[in-house]
Amino acid sequence: MSSVLAGPLTGSFFAELGASVIKIENRKSAGDATRQWKLPVEDPASPYSAYYAAANYGKEELMLDLSAQEDLYRLYVLVKDADVVISNFQKATAEKLGVHHEKITSLNPKIIFAQLSAYSYDDPRPGYDLVMQAETGYISMTGTEEGRLCKIPVAMIDILAAHQMKEAILIGLLHKFRTGQGCTIHVSLYQSAISGLVNQASNYLMCSHIPKPLGTLHPNIAPYGEILLTKDGKQIMLAIGSDAQFEKLWKTLNLSQDNYPNFGQNNERIKHRGLLLNILQEKVSQFTLEELSTKFAELNLPFSIIKNMEEVFNDPLSKKMIRIEQKPGGYCLKSVGSIAFDLLPATV
Repeated sequence: MSSVLAGPLTGSFFAELGASVIKIENRKSAGDATRQWKLPVEDPASPYSAYYAAANYGKEELMLDLSAQEDLYRLYVLVKDADVVISNFQKATAEKLGVHHEKITSLNPKIIFAQLSAYSYDDPRPGYDLVMQAETGYISMTGTEEGRLCKIPVAMIDILAAHQMKEAILIGLLHKFRTGQGCTIHVSLYQSAISGLVNQASNYLMCSHIPKPLGTLHPNIAPYGEILLTKDGKQIMLAIGSDAQFEKLWKTLNLSQDNYPNFGQNNERIKHRGLLLNILQEKVSQFTLEELSTKFAELNLPFSIIKNMEEVFNDPLSKKMIRIEQKPGGYCLKSVGSIAFDLLPATV
């Protein structure tokens, strides 16, 4: 009983693991709102959008009007035989429709009821990923030094909340396996976002540092996020995480040892990263991407090529993540998987 992204992503995760997942959608509004979130190039008559496909792999779709008693009873029948229910109804709406956790758990005391809310279950404020990115500081840090703010180009707060919900449900299943008892889980978009602040939160909590937009740069490490242009016009990004790695970078680019003491320690590189960028760019522009890739590979130096989506999905490593699903009516949905791990049996 969840729409848009966080709840549906959680359902897709369990569908990929082999669970039977039924997605309840609102018949009165023609289903999940994301069915209509289409790019200009998409078929306006299709019941699916690419956005919808991103979060709804492997599910049976059931259109119900929960304000109609007959449809509500159909839901109740499903609930009595279910292991897990995922809901993102606001409290007032859930109580009005009769799908709040007290009602659901009364029908099936052993069920795991996972409730997603914006701020908290008792807080009536609506919340979307963009709202949370602003409310929890992400947008204030994302953009350029010139002050042009940006949002993260995927709904990262929803994704973080989905991970929290997956983990909580797995813990709930383990608890049920051990005790035979169900449980109710509350997951908050807001708290999920706060949990994702990690080092930026500690930078503030320990040092009162309020981060400003740095583009791709890292506030604590340099050169980390610096973008450089190669001789053949390719953009690369450095991710040098230690003084030892930086020494290797300096030597492999044949830079002057006279200047090295000024940049040998990370704190000095942070202070003078503008000057360092100019020095690195002048040298990198003398090499092609292939030449640099060979040099960096030999010394195991971390860097990346900045790729667009076409380049990303031409990589064999990404192709194994693609999920393809055929739907009635000849519709083909493509998405990337929720599962990014391999579970291997122990070897004896």
